[in-house]
Amino acid sequence: MTALTIKNIATLNGGIAHVPGDTPTPLPESMESTMDQQPSDGVTLPAANADNMALAPSPSKPNVVLQHVRQFFAWLIPPTIGLLLMIAVWTLISYQSEGVPGPVSTFKAAVILFSDPFYINNPNDVGIGWNILNSLQRVATGFGMAALVGIPLGFIIGRYDFMSRMTAPIISLLRPVSPLAWLPIGLLVFKAADPAAIWVIFISAIWPMIINTAVGVSKVPQDYMNVAKVLNLSEWKVVTKILFPYVLPYMMTGVRRWCRHWLLGMG
Repeated sequence: MTALTIKNIATLNGGIAHVPGDTPTPLPESMESTMDQQPSDGVTLPAANADNMALAPSPSKPNVVLQHVRQFFAWLIPPTIGLLLMIAVWTLISYQSEGVPGPVSTFKAAVILFSDPFYINNPNDVGIGWNILNSLQRVATGFGMAALVGIPLGFIIGRYDFMSRMTAPIISLLRPVSPLAWLPIGLLVFKAADPAAIWVIFISAIWPMIINTAVGVSKVPQDYMNVAKVLNLSEWKVVTKILFPYVLPYMMTGVRRWCRHWLLGMG
């Protein structure tokens, strides 16, 4: 192949070939930068178009339905095994003891009991529905009275240091007393079962409300109170605009704590 042909081929490939015996000619800076930017010979980069993307292997997708089924059974099987184990132990105990009813007899009695929950034969023989409603009424009354007394008292205790120090020994002395210990006192004072039950609910619900409300008021940033002083806000506006929104989560914590204790039979 001649030198001319080699030069032509080199020119077509984007460069300049030097034949032996020729003097290398320096390239201009613009041509050198252009050659640096060109891809190397023999390398072809495919264009990223829709056809290439379609030909690319897609990752395998997991079966979503199968995954949900597995999660459902993983959630269902452990408690089901626990309930079956409890029923088996219960059945074994009922066979060993004559006075303990088994699961089957208990289920039949529950069906009869809940089939007519609102019957009234006499004041001492009423359906379970009326008993549940009466219990909820007593709970709502005692809880409402505790909220009406405990929340304002908590605001006062948390707002004024004198009141906090004055009521601290009283709360520390009465709060640890078990709610069951207040029942004889309620029966002695009110001479009736319903007011005594409301009294027990009231006295057991008031302490979490007082303590959590007072703690929330004491945690209000001092900058908020300084702004209230600068704006010359009244005490009512300080309570409604600053203290109440900030203390509301603490109040809900006290309510939740009492409800949890009541549902567990401790309140």
